[in-house]
Amino acid sequence: MTKPETTIPASTQSASPSLDAKGLEEAFAIFYAESQKLEAQQIALQGKIDQLSDELQKSNQRLGILMNAIPAGVILLENNIVLLHNPAVLHFLPTLSSGQFFEIPGDWQPSIAPGEYLIGNTDTSGSKPQKTVQVIRIDEGIRSFIQIQDITANISLHQETQRENRLTAMGKMAAGIAHQFRTPLATALLYSSHLCDDSLTPDISQEFAERLRKQLLDLEKLSQDMLRFISNRPTKTILVSAHQIIDEAQASIQALFESNDVALVVQSNIPASCMLLVEPKSIPNALVAILENALSVSKPKDKVTLRAQVDAKKLMITIEDQGPGIASTIIDSLFEPFSTTSANGTGLGLSIAKNTIEAHRGTISVENSPHGAIFKITLPITSE
Repeated sequence: MTKPETTIPASTQSASPSLDAKGLEEAFAIFYAESQKLEAQQIALQGKIDQLSDELQKSNQRLGILMNAIPAGVILLENNIVLLHNPAVLHFLPTLSSGQFFEIPGDWQPSIAPGEYLIGNTDTSGSKPQKTVQVIRIDEGIRSFIQIQDITANISLHQETQRENRLTAMGKMAAGIAHQFRTPLATALLYSSHLCDDSLTPDISQEFAERLRKQLLDLEKLSQDMLRFISNRPTKTILVSAHQIIDEAQASIQALFESNDVALVVQSNIPASCMLLVEPKSIPNALVAILENALSVSKPKDKVTLRAQVDAKKLMITIEDQGPGIASTIIDSLFEPFSTTSANGTGLGLSIAKNTIEAHRGTISVENSPHGAIFKITLPITSE
């Protein structure tokens, strides 16, 4: 039996090619439209790139003008290699060039404060004053920014201002100076007149001579203290261990504490690498002056505590006593010359200590505590 043939309508046979052509046309239309959009976006993006490039170029020009105008030296490093620098830096580092490994020159001498150096000493024409430069370094990942600035004039102005302030203070205390000299001088004159008396026995003459000598020594010490107060500033500084400074101060006054039956407790938490650029004797002497002040207000069996630690590149020293504290009428003027409540003191010890510490870029302050007074001292440190 033969199967009948299935006939496909003509309309159905022609519909498939027509639908395919229409779909392709729509697809091409969509593709073309999207291509137009992409092209427009590309043109807009290229315009933005050109605009940003132009702005970057102008910014670089402005930055270049600014860097060239800055009087301080500026260096940009990458992995400690010089990428670029401004012309001003050549005043400090004449041979510096791009691609060079950066390091502080070996002939730059560290100054008192961290990041400060003394440069230059002589030239062909003769003596040349040293300059003090400050080096500030900021690290951001592999890149570093360095600024080198001449601060010689600032330091000179600071020292001159300090000196003028001290001279002003001395002028205001002229009456106090006269009083300080008058009593020992009058006593010395009295003893010297007694020595002219031929009727004195040798023993009495010897006693008067010793008393005269003591008064003259007191006058000499007073005059030296006043000169130190006026002109005190570090002259020759060297790297000294912070431990050595604390130990020297303690050794200088330990016997005096023991003779007065007062305990001196030293609590030190200083790394071995903690170094200070100071005059070897001036800072221990300043600490001794503060310790003497604490001892003068202490009673037998009392305790004076000296604590030392490092915080944020500074040596922090506190000296705390168990005395009556500092009267409110004198605490604001405690570091002024001749400011003292002691009958035997000149009132210059703490003034000289303050000048010494500030001359080394440090600070000193005092406040009362529930159990006495606390002196707080900070000094900049330099690690080896």
